[in-house]
Amino acid sequence: MSSHFPVRSCGPNALLIDCGQEFVTAVSTVLMKSAKFVDVIPAEQSVMVMSNSAVDANEVLTLIESSTEKHTGSVGRDIELPMTYDGADLAEAAQLCHVSTHELIALHSEVTYQAIFAGFAPGFIYCTGLPEKLQLPRRAIPRIAVPAGSVAMADIYTAVYPLESPGGWHLLGTTDVVMFDPNRHPESFLSPGDRVRFVATNTQRSGTSPKGSKK
Repeated sequence: MSSHFPVRSCGPNALLIDCGQEFVTAVSTVLMKSAKFVDVIPAEQSVMVMSNSAVDANEVLTLIESSTEKHTGSVGRDIELPMTYDGADLAEAAQLCHVSTHELIALHSEVTYQAIFAGFAPGFIYCTGLPEKLQLPRRAIPRIAVPAGSVAMADIYTAVYPLESPGGWHLLGTTDVVMFDPNRHPESFLSPGDRVRFVATNTQRSGTSPKGSKK
């Protein structure tokens, strides 16, 4: 990895490293392994580090450069999320992608996605790796309410809506896994760095909350 990433001060005890999406997971992996920081927060194009004392930019960049870390997902887990492809937009999305519904399901479920960053809502984790053939812009008219557990895609991402909320992504299906629970630790089922696969099932939504598979 390059040590020439732009770095910006975010107060005396925090820095923002503009490393670009290609290196977000690798940079956050390196920094999360250091005891120097109290928090490491990956975003779409950057990583913020926070400490209890002043953070030296050169020290952070040297740490990144000297790391032998090659596997961008090494701090994460391998997770399989069971889901039913019963989404309201499944047929329309397939048509827009010029594939059959079965082809869309196969394309979406055969990929191992990389959880990159959290945003939009608590427990909403953006996952990259969506096949180019499935990449669509957001819906022209967002929904006022998207049910919790909805698996969706938009642009280069796929994600699960953790809570009922407005949303403009294309709804492909549903999972019963509880993605966010404020009474659980950690509250979010997925974390940046995780590697995620969606496993198609024939099980209809039952109202139960299976834990999913963590490896």
